[in-house]
Amino acid sequence: MFPRAMLLAAVMTVWNCASHAAPDCARNDTRKAGDQIVDWYDVHVRPFQTLPAPASPGKQQVEELVEEMASFHRRAVLDPLFFEALAQQVLARYADSSGFRGIDASAAEKIYKSGTATRLDFSLLCIDAKSVRSPDDAFAITLFGVTTDDCRRAGMRGLVFTDTWVNGSANGQCRPDHTYYRMWVVPVAAGTNSITFVCRKDQGGCAR
Repeated sequence: MFPRAMLLAAVMTVWNCASHAAPDCARNDTRKAGDQIVDWYDVHVRPFQTLPAPASPGKQQVEELVEEMASFHRRAVLDPLFFEALAQQVLARYADSSGFRGIDASAAEKIYKSGTATRLDFSLLCIDAKSVRSPDDAFAITLFGVTTDDCRRAGMRGLVFTDTWVNGSANGQCRPDHTYYRMWVVPVAAGTNSITFVCRKDQGGCAR
């Protein structure tokens, strides 16, 4: 009886310790409540980035990126000729090709000579080939993490590109922003939209 009593007591002690320890031992995510902005980065920014970016940015890095992107997007959507020089230079580079196979942000950055034109941050752009009527017959410049206000303005552009897609579709709708709080009290809007400017090759520019 004595050994059995000792065994039972030992089992009860281990079970009791395990039951109290389990919640902490199983907690793998150590983020604080205010770090959901890092989740926003993983969902709405990282999938579009083709140039090197921090492998695992912290909350402060992401907050700084939100500000940088907001400024860049605002200029891009308010100036209808913001990407004209880039579009013309890409078209000239691929003038003798049947399509735009192989185009990406890195290739476009090497092609682009800003000169007196707009200075572009290619880490904030996703550039790739699209198939509209034939394989790779168009290229596209995508802004990602765009706020709702800028998304609505971007849909009005039409001086340079063949088409403008919102969230991957010509008929796409702008989605609400993700709101996070800086210093716990200051609300900041982080965009959840992608805006894609599509250019199909034509004589003298993008087919209209």
